[in-house]
Amino acid sequence: MTENKRTPEAASLRTFFNEQMRHLHDLLEHVLAADSEPVADEELQVVEAFVDAANKKLRVVQGYAEKLRSHVCLLHRHVLDVAAQIPPPIELTPTTLQAEPLINALFVERRDIDQLFHAHGEVKAYVRQHNGFQVPVIYALLTASKTEKSILGVGMLGDLLVRDLPQQTINFHSHQLHAPSADSDELVAGINSFLFQRVVMLIQQGLAARMAVETNWPSDKTYQARVNSLANPEIYLHELMTQLENPEQLLRIEKSHLLLNKLGIKSNPHDDQCRNEFDIHEIIWSDQSRHIVLKIAYLR
Repeated sequence: MTENKRTPEAASLRTFFNEQMRHLHDLLEHVLAADSEPVADEELQVVEAFVDAANKKLRVVQGYAEKLRSHVCLLHRHVLDVAAQIPPPIELTPTTLQAEPLINALFVERRDIDQLFHAHGEVKAYVRQHNGFQVPVIYALLTASKTEKSILGVGMLGDLLVRDLPQQTINFHSHQLHAPSADSDELVAGINSFLFQRVVMLIQQGLAARMAVETNWPSDKTYQARVNSLANPEIYLHELMTQLENPEQLLRIEKSHLLLNKLGIKSNPHDDQCRNEFDIHEIIWSDQSRHIVLKIAYLR
């Protein structure tokens, strides 16, 4: 759908979301710290920020905050659980680039790592604001995408060199850094906030898209159909609560084991060729997109 065809309702929701996401981020930096349960007042603050990001019109529904409180807290606990499954930080150094299989698979050379810290707005700003004496080591969450492709290549089958051998290649791309921090504890809080915000964003985008369809291409143009649509805050709140009832569908993490040779081709355990063997952790979002996640520590 092109920009000029977007509905005023959807545009309004996007405006609400963009204006309030920073406020939500500030609250979550405090509330979503590791091993902390929000107290009642903090719970309500997060619920209010959640409503600001999702749809401010929910406030016309009587008792909206209490109706959402348990659902938002359930999501909060789930975010903490998912974040806790991400392994401890790995150093990004010339040594680990050569010696750590996962880092070696994700990056070709040290220059790729250095460029990553100067290419993205959030991290670039953090580097400018905190010099090497203040923050000698930058902690961050690294995300990357993984693409698998079937090819016909050359390989060993027993003692024979075989052509047109079916192979699977894996390519890592779209590296990004999030939640730059001065230490690992600060990083944990930043990761919690990042995960929570993205879950909210995907929910909001999904509901905004459905509202646009209901407005532009209604299958039923009666008044009752309008009452039963997402344009009705009561219906919107009900749908929101339904989605929040199962946080696993909004966010989950999977661990897998990979064997890759230096060309990014999957190997089997019996191959004698040089290869990288490592585990990856992937976040799966509600839209089924996936991101490899890795905590890193970058010595400046």
